Amino acid sequence: MSLAVVGAVVLVICAMAYALNAGRGVEGIVEDSRAFQARKDRYRWRRDDSRNDPQLMEELKQWKEKNSSFDYEKLGSGLIPTSMINKALDGMKPFVKSDTWFTEFELHNKPSMILSESQDSYIIGNLATYDSRQYPQWYDSKFEPGVNTPEGQAFGHTLVISKTRIFNVVDPEATADDCRRLKEMKHHFICFWETEHGSPKLIRRTQSAFDDQNAKLERKQSTLEIFQKLLPTLKKDFDSLAEDFKQLEPKDFQFAFHAWPDNSVGHLHMHVFPKKEDLRRFSAKRHDLKTIPLEAILQVEEEDKRRATEETER
Repeated sequence: MSLAVVGAVVLVICAMAYALNAGRGVEGIVEDSRAFQARKDRYRWRRDDSRNDPQLMEELKQWKEKNSSFDYEKLGSGLIPTSMINKALDGMKPFVKSDTWFTEFELHNKPSMILSESQDSYIIGNLATYDSRQYPQWYDSKFEPGVNTPEGQAFGHTLVISKTRIFNVVDPEATADDCRRLKEMKHHFICFWETEHGSPKLIRRTQSAFDDQNAKLERKQSTLEIFQKLLPTLKKDFDSLAEDFKQLEPKDFQFAFHAWPDNSVGHLHMHVFPKKEDLRRFSAKRHDLKTIPLEAILQVEEEDKRRATEETER
């Protein structure tokens, strides 16, 4: 059976399992065996398809060598938009063709954008964690809150990004050394969250995104009147969500990845967001199918390693 056929079969299985559990969102992924197995199957399918693709592996090699003259066909969608090439943010280092939004993050962004730093990773806020596209439908009729909003998987949605130039979780380097880098990313966030400055920093970052979007809406004359009427409600919702967010424990967070080509940014990053539905009221649910918990990836890697060992010993 070809890889393409196997991939198609796995996708159907994933879709069926997701349909059975769609109403529960991400909160029950790990607890529900069918949904969890679907995520494991999706990761294994994406990983194997990627690593068995010679063109993709060549592009990955060129990307790791920072080759900005190379024509990236398969990895291109994860790179910096062409409109940003040779441009910079806030006077920082300009982007080149082989950059992504997260590659060499400290060189392209102000230090204030980094909430925490370890030897291997950065923790940053997600600019789309609470943006205008999650507001009531009056803002844009094609964006129905909680159904087809394009970004933000929960209040306080955070990203842990690798310092090393690794493209995605399907990159062989991502799962090397018994997934050391992936485990470190989770450990980094938990340590950060358990400090006295953890939740306040994340809430301030989310507040900043919220305020920035409100400022944009205040400049939109066509909906200004209704926005001004709803602003007290929007602020009340934010304060309520922020209060609930502060009470979370590490076990209340989802630690997950979007495996290529389901990713939007081509640099290894882990999504961290609350699992509780109350904190996902204004968030995108359409990303749930492609959201693969870290635990699913670790299980797949352990299972495949054990299977390979058993076959070698036969």
